[in-house]
Amino acid sequence: MGLAFSAFGLPGWSSIPTGQVYDQYFKDKKTDSFEAFHVAYVEFCKDFNTVLPGQDFDTPSLEKIQKFYDDTWKLINEDQEKKNAFMKYIRDNVKEAAVDDSLFIMAGLAAPAGAIVLKRTGQSIPQLKRLDLLPNVLFVPLFTLAAIMGATAVQMKQRSRHT
Repeated sequence: MGLAFSAFGLPGWSSIPTGQVYDQYFKDKKTDSFEAFHVAYVEFCKDFNTVLPGQDFDTPSLEKIQKFYDDTWKLINEDQEKKNAFMKYIRDNVKEAAVDDSLFIMAGLAAPAGAIVLKRTGQSIPQLKRLDLLPNVLFVPLFTLAAIMGATAVQMKQRSRHT
């Protein structure tokens, strides 16, 4: 019962037995239908990603979860077997999200220069002339923040395509 989340490479979680996790999200909930099981699974994943600061985990696709439910979960009646099957599934299929920081670094380095170029260009283009009303002290950080948020959105969109 003391199996920990060490398979995820999570130091500090070794004191939390998997039984507590399973009991909190699945034991007392009715998971007779896939919809109910999926809601419990989503709650588990949401809380798991919330509790671990800085680390996110990619969950399997809906089809893989449906396959696990149909082929394994639905066929098992005993609670201990369900717990073992679920923890094996989590260990095998939930992976740490790979984040490529190079996109953020490029956006963070290029955005301030781009902001200044945009303001200089705005002096000769009537539509962008209003940018002169914002001081550089505000405009450059806001432009950089917008660029990093855009890089995050691009990365999230690419990640959602692959799952």
